[in-house]
Amino acid sequence: MDGPLQLIVYVAVKLLAYITWCALGVRWLDSQDRSTLRSGLLFGFLRLLLGVVAGVSIFLVGGMMHWSAWNNILLQYLTVYAPVRWFEWGLMELLIVRNQRHSHLWSFLAGGDAKSRLWRFGGIVVSHLADLPLILGYGGVHDMLPVGRFLC
Repeated sequence: MDGPLQLIVYVAVKLLAYITWCALGVRWLDSQDRSTLRSGLLFGFLRLLLGVVAGVSIFLVGGMMHWSAWNNILLQYLTVYAPVRWFEWGLMELLIVRNQRHSHLWSFLAGGDAKSRLWRFGGIVVSHLADLPLILGYGGVHDMLPVGRFLC
């Protein structure tokens, strides 16, 4: 699979994963009675857009700084994307809980309570797993420089 079809599959997998994880977040984190499906769709789409902005930014910064591949590409991928995704899922949590938590910056960065941290870690895992179609489509992690392609 190559070209536009690969991109379509990648975006579809990411969107479905994000909709599902955000719907779970609405059920698990939000104390308000909202439609899980509608909220999951909205927040999943917003998470995809947030990921595109972050991914393109990483791509541009990596290019401007002339980042080169480390010996351990998997470690580089995790080092670059895991912290960014912690922040991205934290922003999604703020949207889902509607500022019911995180009265200060440290609370936001640390992830609030145990339930919030678990949801964020799960979101990071979901994001990484949803990258697999693109990574495998390029022949595996050794042929895919993490900062040379924008993953969201």
